[in-house]
Amino acid sequence: MSELIPIVVCCILGLMAQGATKHRWLEWLLRLFIAFIALLSGLTFLMPATSASSAWVYQVTNWMAVSCALLLFLPFRKILSRVLTVVDGVASLRVLTGPLRHKMKVWASVIDRRIFVPTSIPHMVGAFIYVTTFGLYLANTDFSSFDAPAIPLPSMPLPIDQLFSYNGLGLVLVSLCGAGMWVARNWGQLFSRLGWEKPTTTQVGIGLGLVAFTFAFDLVWSLFTHDRAGNMASQISGYNSGTFAATGLGPAIVLALATALCAGIGEETLIRGCLQPALGIVPAAFLHGILHAQFAHAPILIIHVALWSCCMGLVRRFTNTTTTIIGHAGFNLVTTFLFAFNPPG
Repeated sequence: MSELIPIVVCCILGLMAQGATKHRWLEWLLRLFIAFIALLSGLTFLMPATSASSAWVYQVTNWMAVSCALLLFLPFRKILSRVLTVVDGVASLRVLTGPLRHKMKVWASVIDRRIFVPTSIPHMVGAFIYVTTFGLYLANTDFSSFDAPAIPLPSMPLPIDQLFSYNGLGLVLVSLCGAGMWVARNWGQLFSRLGWEKPTTTQVGIGLGLVAFTFAFDLVWSLFTHDRAGNMASQISGYNSGTFAATGLGPAIVLALATALCAGIGEETLIRGCLQPALGIVPAAFLHGILHAQFAHAPILIIHVALWSCCMGLVRRFTNTTTTIIGHAGFNLVTTFLFAFNPPG
């Protein structure tokens, strides 16, 4: 049940933000809520840190307080928009495709598509949710183990309800609410905004190619990181086999399908469909990385997910969210089945 609370809160905030485009009182209610959270987080200034870990939480919480407060001011949001636009102009390769494909000047290509509309209340609320979510996960990340990653090994399998409430349907619901379900867009407009489109044969091929790309990406990454912590590879294997545990072929297939569909559709819809068009490839990708809380004690793996997510963001830019869902779900299907299915003998 605790997993559903942030999902419900984000859904309500998303719907209120879309409603604020028509009802001004909702805008002020949201502003008061953001100011309250900023003030509440800022109270940590009055409570000095007593240890190294609490000092890190203290710093992150203060950063959250300042960031949330600044989001209330239009001049700051305008600066943020300019920064995100430039970053995404480079990360999305518009800096290259503009001059080469459309004969545009380099700078005009970079700023051709504005990221984060500063006057948009839904974008302001989305940025607030981004900051608080990123901050809460960041506060629980142990950066002292960055050079020598250590994977926490759980003793219990991942509850199947968590797949549906948090990693799956919950993230889809947050995305739908954030994009204006029942408030600002009809279903056709909603699917278009989130990039849910019928994939072409070429896009299906690209999605399947992403599965192979992800395996190759993981292999190359492991060559440079697994030897930094001695038995890191065995710890990752132990983590996955402990988390995705099933007895027999049937349960392994069910768990693999559930993980593939829930994580693939849920994460891609939120990160690639909802957040990337508003905040850009890089911020969305790094939130994707930090959301993998199972790697909180191995930040280098969070960076791994974030960099891979940037690559997926590029594919989303040139295709649609459905294409990246195919790649993400396909990879999760194969890997989860391999970890879950342990034939006897």
